[in-house]
Amino acid sequence: MTPMAANFNIVPAALLDLPDKYQVIKAQIPTALILLAANICFMYFLALGGHW
Repeated sequence: MTPMAANFNIVPAALLDLPDKYQVIKAQIPTALILLAANICFMYFLALGGHW
């Protein structure tokens, strides 16, 4: 994660007075993994044509 991306996630945690400053990032992990898998599939089938 880049410093700028970390800042966008840690600042809301500070503003909400969350006990764990990484709680916002942890909540985003499932969505991030699903989107990563979907983007890899899209790139494989659309950009590469699905060829080995």
